[in-house]
This record gives sequence, C-alpha cells and structure tokens, in this order.
Amino acid sequence: MPSDKIHCVELVALKALADLDQLEGSWQSSMESSDPEGVALLLRLLLAHMASTSKRLLSAMVLDRLNIEEGATASKAAGHQGLQRPAEA
Repeated sequence: MPSDKIHCVELVALKALADLDQLEGSWQSSMESSDPEGVALLLRLLLAHMASTSKRLLSAMVLDRLNIEEGATASKAAGHQGLQRPAEA
C-alpha cells in the first residue's frame, strides 16, 4: 500500500547517501595518494558513519512503526464510530 508521505527510514537513508556522496571526492583522492594514514582515517570515518546510520535507521524504523500503529488505531476507532447510528424513532 503506497503512501504519499515520506517515512523516517527513507529520510535517514537519503541523508546517509547524501553524506557518502559528499565524501566521494575525498575518498578517491585519498586512495590515489596511497597514504596509509589518510586511508586508515577515511576508513574509520566510513565505519563511524555506518554505525551512526545504523542507529538512526533503527530509531526511524521504530518511529515509523509507531506512526503506522497509531494510524491503524485511529482508523479502527473511526470505523467503530461509523457503526454506531442513532436510533430511529
């Protein structure tokens, strides 16, 4: 069931891709320079980025799940209200 709103998980993933895209130039120049310290620093930065993104994705998944459950509860409550009709005289 497609939704019109962007979920938190998608926003976190897009942000992570944007961050990696910004690092691409530094990554290539560091790898081409063959400087072991620069490459090690860049790899540590990449691993830290992966760990941070993993934590943010987990939080976003929880928030998305809560929003979906909240929406289901609200629509269920609205459905029950629709079933209750006033008595006809």
